[in-house]
Amino acid sequence: MEHEPNDNESIVFEQPLNERVRTLMRLEHLFGQARFAMEGDTLWHSRLGVSTIGEILDLFSRGDLKTELIKELDRVTSLLRRLEERPGVDTDRLNHVIERCGTLHERLGQHTGQLGAALRQDDLLSNVMQRAGIAGGTCAFDLPRYHRWLSRPASARQHDLENWYASIDTVRDATETVLELLRDSAIPRECSARKGTYQRNLDKDTSYQLVRVELPADSSQYPEISGTKMFITIRFMEQSGTLDRPQQSTEDMRFVLQLCVL
Repeated sequence: MEHEPNDNESIVFEQPLNERVRTLMRLEHLFGQARFAMEGDTLWHSRLGVSTIGEILDLFSRGDLKTELIKELDRVTSLLRRLEERPGVDTDRLNHVIERCGTLHERLGQHTGQLGAALRQDDLLSNVMQRAGIAGGTCAFDLPRYHRWLSRPASARQHDLENWYASIDTVRDATETVLELLRDSAIPRECSARKGTYQRNLDKDTSYQLVRVELPADSSQYPEISGTKMFITIRFMEQSGTLDRPQQSTEDMRFVLQLCVL
């Protein structure tokens, strides 16, 4: 599930620092969108659920995501096992997480062929995906078969959506697990930005994967985060209205920073 603030007092902005985490966060966003679509009963919810399948399959086609996830689970498991002998570690919780990673590794290994292959072979979905790149291309007159499916009772449409997404639920679970562990890896630190700018050199021997910035929910600023292996820069921006161009804040301000790495 896409990460959201767990209270109404703050908002969290995130910036991935490598392509693997960027892809996982995009998948997390799409799976959250899918969850919303399946909870609704209108044809627009169902349309969203189907179009989201197309976006997920597009991400699946970019590189070998299955291998990447398996490697990440292996790497995380190895790191967690090194913690077993440390004093003060909650071994029950640690073993539970290690077991969960092992189960996901096994489930991913059982997938044969390309991720989402069964979805690509579904004739209705394939028909819709072929038109999805055309503006307004999934209208009823373009896809009468799709129109007929959308006219079915909500329970029948939801049943089909659940079956389609069930075929890729292992990818969803592995994605959410890796990102949850990554977000939990960092200790929040209160920092100050002078005249709306914050820069920080990073340890060259630590490959940080994710930057998280937390601001009060009522703050008028938002951060633009950029980073490399060596440093990060955060510029706090303000925009008085949607028609106005954003401007960098000139205020000194405090925020909470997390540098996440597994």
